[in-house]
Amino acid sequence: MEELKNKIKELIIGFENGKKTAEKTVENINELSSVKIDVDFLRNYWRSSDLESFVELLSTPEIENWTEIDDEYADKLIAEILNNLSNDALINRNSTALEKRFKKSTGTISDWIFYDDITDRIKILELLKANTTIQL
Repeated sequence: MEELKNKIKELIIGFENGKKTAEKTVENINELSSVKIDVDFLRNYWRSSDLESFVELLSTPEIENWTEIDDEYADKLIAEILNNLSNDALINRNSTALEKRFKKSTGTISDWIFYDDITDRIKILELLKANTTIQL
């Protein structure tokens, strides 16, 4: 994982130093990373995070077995989020897996925590499990 971080960091620094275009840099990062970005995200990441946090976000692997997440594992992932609220990469990884598993839109868990001030693991799990899918 450290090697992946170094490669991604090198690509970003190369772009920032004018050695590569944004388009080529994004293409190279997207080949390496499970998190796909676009040119705007690359050009503006510094508005919300530092280089190290951005590299961490891009190099943290997704949870592959998200379809197998049960209540116990979901509770562990939620607890991990709540105990690491300053770690964007971990929040993104865990939230993405949970939102996929429970069919919630991207950003739902972050909204509950940061906007609705819901910090109870059990309440978050209940909300995840609630069927909010609209059937047509």
